[in-house]
Amino acid sequence: MREERTSRFVRLYAGGEGEAAGPGAHPMDSWCPPCPPPRRHGSTPIDAIVGMAVRLGLAAALWSWARANALPVHDWSDWQNWFRPDPGLAAAASVWFTGMADAQAIAFQLVLWGTLLPVILLAGFLTRFAGLGILLCAVFFVIAIEPQGWSFALIAGALGLYLALRGAGPLSIDWGAIRLTRLG
Repeated sequence: MREERTSRFVRLYAGGEGEAAGPGAHPMDSWCPPCPPPRRHGSTPIDAIVGMAVRLGLAAALWSWARANALPVHDWSDWQNWFRPDPGLAAAASVWFTGMADAQAIAFQLVLWGTLLPVILLAGFLTRFAGLGILLCAVFFVIAIEPQGWSFALIAGALGLYLALRGAGPLSIDWGAIRLTRLG
């Protein structure tokens, strides 16, 4: 692979007579590639701003939903209090998921992921998977739970699709991890 890159470099720039050395070529082009290097996809400042705004908006919506459907936390040090669902959510889960599983366990999972997903989104960790999950949940919400709530589900689904396709942007753990492993 290295030899292939070296031969390509030589073919383009060697001796001032390579393919890159045309009538308007700079004398330095005979021994070095053009500068600056091309920008990587998604590394612009606007990608950082948009990625952070999308993550922040979804995190705020999910956090407020989770806190509205959980019992109030009186002892902040007890981690189980953070994920204890409201009895109304458990009753609704028994209607939404009839015969699939225990309604209390489903309500616990909903509150658990509704509380943890905003933290994951804000950190920018596994954001593409989180975006895909948000998209699937928005589709499920419209089909099975509240068809009249299509407007919110459309917005959440579109933002989830954005995160699934584009990722979190440069201000995230995902971005740093991919750069450290040299995959991007």
